[in-house]
Amino acid sequence: MNNKHHITILGAGLCGMTLAYLLKQSNYQVTVIEARERLGGRIFTKKKQDQTPIDLGPAWLWNQNTALLSLLEELEIPIHQQLITRNAFYESIASRPPQAFKLPENQEPSYRIAGGTITIVNKLASFLHETELKLDEPVLKLEEVKDQIKISTLTASYTTDLVISTLPPRLLVNSIEFSPNLPDSLIGIANETHTWMADSIKFGLSYKEPFWKHKSMSASFFSNLGPFTEIHDHTNYKENKFALAGFMNTALCQESAAYRKEKIVQQLERFFGEEALHFTSYEEQCWSYEKYTHVPYTRFLAAHKNNSHAIYNQKYMNNKLIIAGSETASQYAGYMEGAVRRASSVFDCITAIEHI
Repeated sequence: MNNKHHITILGAGLCGMTLAYLLKQSNYQVTVIEARERLGGRIFTKKKQDQTPIDLGPAWLWNQNTALLSLLEELEIPIHQQLITRNAFYESIASRPPQAFKLPENQEPSYRIAGGTITIVNKLASFLHETELKLDEPVLKLEEVKDQIKISTLTASYTTDLVISTLPPRLLVNSIEFSPNLPDSLIGIANETHTWMADSIKFGLSYKEPFWKHKSMSASFFSNLGPFTEIHDHTNYKENKFALAGFMNTALCQESAAYRKEKIVQQLERFFGEEALHFTSYEEQCWSYEKYTHVPYTRFLAAHKNNSHAIYNQKYMNNKLIIAGSETASQYAGYMEGAVRRASSVFDCITAIEHI
């Protein structure tokens, strides 16, 4: 491909920003268009002054996530091991207090990214010029005009030689108009593709002191009752800011944020006692309400359904549209590792083409 050709990436999440970084390193002309006012997409780290960074999107990675680990090393971003003790607690029925149990020995360690997961997205963005990153611009239409694609957003229009969408496939086909239309086969599969994180509610509470550590309590708690289903230690990289973070029962998306917070605090008090009430901040994210992540399902979709589908390996709009994003990765689809791997595979595909 002639490096003078222009490539536009839809979505400033991990896949989009990794791809932009790779292309910039090879001197391609790149523009990233993001609907939100912030970077990251489903990577979302809430950072308030003097509070613990809370990852309300993906947070953990593992040794087998070789592409992600390699990228972190290249960007000189440290990781730290997630605190998980063998002692855990499980709440099974309302009439009994949480019961202690032993986690299996020799579990593979889990890790988190120093400063929160958003650190990697911010570092990737630092390689772009501010004019190459368009935030707060939802894309409305992609239209083939001669040998280019015209991109229409709420506030502007652009022409480009190649578009790479890193949006969740279901969001892509339901939020953007295409001219000419995308094939019915693609639209059908995209509408039946499960969206990573769309079913999740994540939350976290910051504390001045890690009282659960002082009492030698477990760092992992699970519940069959809710409102939280699991909660873990979320201490920061420097171990000077402390938090607990986890997942809520997804049915609670139908309740108010105030109701969810009240029930979470009540449950924490059951687990930890009165000290759990002395939190300094509470954060949550109900991903099913995120219009730039999720289009409501018309029926139940199993987790990862149609992720890695072969239809996403094809090009569209006369080879000027590539559909990427974590759901389309051939391995680890629907995870951070999948997002990085898909960015790398699309980059390889682009560099292998002599002409768009």
